[in-house]
Amino acid sequence: MPSKGLNPRGLRRLTQIVCLTLFVLHVSNAEYRGTVMAGGETRLPFPARLLLDFDPLIALSNALATRALYQGLLWSLAILLPTLFFGRFFCGWMCPLGTVHHLFGSIRSKSKQGINRIETNRYHGWQTLKYYLLIGLLTAAGFGLALVGILDPLALLARSLGLTIHPVVNQVLMAVFHAGLTFRQPHFRQSVPVGLLLVALVALNLRITRFWCRALCPLGALLGLVSRWSILGLEKQNGQCGECRRCLLHCQGGDDPIPGAPWRKAECHLCLNCLADCPKAALRFRLFPRTAATREGPDLSRRRIVTGLAAGTAALPLLRANTGFAVERSGRLIRPPGALAEQDFLARCVHCGQCMKVCPNNALHPALSEAGWEGIWTPVLAPRVGYCEPGCSLCGQVCPTGAIWEFTASEKGWIGASGGAPRGEAQLGGALPMIEAGPEPIRIGTAFYDRGRCLPWAMATECIVCEEWCPIAPKAIYLESAEVTDSAGEVKTVRQPYIDPQRCVGCGACEYACPVVGRSAVYVTSAGESRSKSGPFLLRRPARAMSWLPESGDVPGWTKTGETRTFEAADLWKYIDGDAERYLRAGVRRTLTASYRSGDLEAVADVHLMEMPEGARAVFESEPAAGSRPVALGEGGRSYGQSVEFRKGPFLVRLVAYQDTARTEPELIRLGRAIAARLAQQARE
Repeated sequence: MPSKGLNPRGLRRLTQIVCLTLFVLHVSNAEYRGTVMAGGETRLPFPARLLLDFDPLIALSNALATRALYQGLLWSLAILLPTLFFGRFFCGWMCPLGTVHHLFGSIRSKSKQGINRIETNRYHGWQTLKYYLLIGLLTAAGFGLALVGILDPLALLARSLGLTIHPVVNQVLMAVFHAGLTFRQPHFRQSVPVGLLLVALVALNLRITRFWCRALCPLGALLGLVSRWSILGLEKQNGQCGECRRCLLHCQGGDDPIPGAPWRKAECHLCLNCLADCPKAALRFRLFPRTAATREGPDLSRRRIVTGLAAGTAALPLLRANTGFAVERSGRLIRPPGALAEQDFLARCVHCGQCMKVCPNNALHPALSEAGWEGIWTPVLAPRVGYCEPGCSLCGQVCPTGAIWEFTASEKGWIGASGGAPRGEAQLGGALPMIEAGPEPIRIGTAFYDRGRCLPWAMATECIVCEEWCPIAPKAIYLESAEVTDSAGEVKTVRQPYIDPQRCVGCGACEYACPVVGRSAVYVTSAGESRSKSGPFLLRRPARAMSWLPESGDVPGWTKTGETRTFEAADLWKYIDGDAERYLRAGVRRTLTASYRSGDLEAVADVHLMEMPEGARAVFESEPAAGSRPVALGEGGRSYGQSVEFRKGPFLVRLVAYQDTARTEPELIRLGRAIAARLAQQARE
């Protein structure tokens, strides 16, 4: 007779449904409008990334890829630590994707009876596949590839709910009731392949119960490895067993609870169905059980472990062995504001899709080829679909791993006077402590005009839509009147638009609003984005930037010969080939050089602009001090007689003379003091 105690099946199903419902409501909440606070900033009224913070696999992958653990991911210990004591309870009682597979697996259970069902619920060798997959994914994470998010169950379900299921449900409700779940109909690129992946995985349940959980789930593999030390286990009372094998009818993990076979602790989901189905009460779970008939860990082949390690190691060079990652990156790879530099971004992003679902203007979409294979389904801005709202910081609030850093609207700098207003004529496009008068806004790109499609430029037709839509203050788009001749030979005046790249932040509002059908006449690329380590694509106020070096007559006795030459970080090798790498490691952004003459004395002055003062100090201190003497220049200087160098803030200055005479050193120091005074003046401005 079956036991008369509490049947755990109903309690487990209730827990599963509650957890799945909470996950759906939390992740797919259609009313992500947030709360508008003082200053126009939008904040969510609840912790939007909380459920993904509980994922131990995301936390472990993030720690391996970044050598740190991002904020709330410590919540994952709430799942990991109990697993050490009780086994894979999360898989059987809480996992929302596991619940989906359980529900669809029950359809197969009702359609297939008897020996077929029992045999498929036995343990099979292919169940170890998930462990080798886990090894490969974690190895890749150690080399900076966050591929875990593509197959992590919580990230996979969150992505599928937000990018496919929610838009489909909303579309159906709008068609049936003429009212949707949100104030807009969301739609996403790649929603079909994202949805088909989930459908394919769920459909496998019609063949084998919970095939995903048994064979493919990397989080289940991680919890299975941890559960080998759990103190809760299954005891088989072989003397009471009638060998009916009914314990296999509803087994979710394929862990062999039957007598005569070792019980696989790492595979057990703790569903407790075997206890409920046993008519003889020959099975029971207890603390510190007898383990004679228990297999603690998975059966892993050393050869396959090495294969998994090799596959994870090869993933980095394989996925980056193309020009798209750094050399020929798509100009349309526009990341959300607050995104880290591309390599760091790809090391953290878990492809969960939450930033895309929360975007109020439907502007973020999953990438396909823009970021290469490793960047598939990571967020990119699609300005033709939607633009980045100036006061919105929701993407940073929901990112669970810090791939998009949590920022505020004031730090974004797109509202009011902070949104691109001039901050000193000597300002450059990035964060330069010595020459800025205020913080720079976050830039995600720059807009450009296709004059062959722009109505005022190509067709002599008045259109100022882009200028009206530009949300930056002062506006990044300005108009200039021009006289043009139309096809009838009539001269007319139209206002033609221009982009001010010093103010443009790449929000995409102009491209979104452009009335030209098809390809927009104004388009945004990632040029000039703040996260670029190579610096801005053009100088701010080039004329004043050249004033770092004196002109002829500025220093009595010294005459400038020739023009000032400028070298960006990417082409510094053209000037100091063989030593450019040392400057690049220190964060050089730009080098200015000019030649001077004083009587029969000729000299060259180089000014290197670093990202931070620490970079200038590092290069200065790397030079040998032997044979030099200290001089009072900048924040530290030395003279070698025929050459003088000093540092001031993020600047490193070097002066070299071609002649070694008695007046060489004092004349170089005099020229150096003039340059130091100019740099100090730039800082004050």
